[in-house]
Amino acid sequence: MNINNTEYKLCLLDTNALTSFIQNPYKWISYFDHHFEIKNTLICYSIFSLCELWYRKEIFEQYLDVFSWYPSLVLDGHESIFQKELLNYFDQNEINPIVISPTTIYEKGLSKKAILQKLFLTEHFINRTHFWKDQENEILQSIIELKKNYPPNKGNYSIKEIEKFNYFVTIEQIGFRAPDFSKKIILSNQLLDIKRFPSINMTNYMVFYKFYPDNRKPLDSDIFDIIITAICPYVDCIITEGNVCNIINVIQKRHNFLNNCKAYSLKDINQKISII
Repeated sequence: MNINNTEYKLCLLDTNALTSFIQNPYKWISYFDHHFEIKNTLICYSIFSLCELWYRKEIFEQYLDVFSWYPSLVLDGHESIFQKELLNYFDQNEINPIVISPTTIYEKGLSKKAILQKLFLTEHFINRTHFWKDQENEILQSIIELKKNYPPNKGNYSIKEIEKFNYFVTIEQIGFRAPDFSKKIILSNQLLDIKRFPSINMTNYMVFYKFYPDNRKPLDSDIFDIIITAICPYVDCIITEGNVCNIINVIQKRHNFLNNCKAYSLKDINQKISII
């Protein structure tokens, strides 16, 4: 990502990684300095991670303390990055996934922490946090319910079947979320290029590999995992828990997708940080 004529790497922390960073900021900074060239790596996270942290008041307060002085970026959620993809569909310019850089905001008479509080502790943020938390299980059950509609032809799903899943779910999602755009594509007699919607491709693959191949017990937290990883095609690396890390590695090996994003296991990094 080029920012003010300087190239930076974007490192996405999932909610658990963000929590670990908040609890041990100096060890994480030291680790990044030695392994990630910290002067060229920017810590990023999703607004949905902050929604999860809001329910853990002590951790959220620590977030406000740490990131009032340490630079970071808040990235698009699944809907806002999709809107950028829609706007960019015909132009194909580089998409900037950054929403805000909290430490760069200045307001006279307010400390950096007070600015963060003003940014995030709003009625809108709290209402949306409650909304997504309340919807977690309902969304999860609706996904699980659809699983029976797409069984494998044989014992295991083939690559072709997975790609077919991605193709049709992408078309369905775009038709549902952007009906005017879909109508425009239909009237122009163009074929929809699903590759121009990498955030939807990413969530489709995540949904598939989390719920379809095996009988792993679904968790409500899977929904936030899926939403947060929608931004993966726009970052250089992600630090995440084992299940998501493994899925990303499988996606990269089996599909021509997400080749520029490296997944790091939070467990491995926490072990390295513990000895710093």
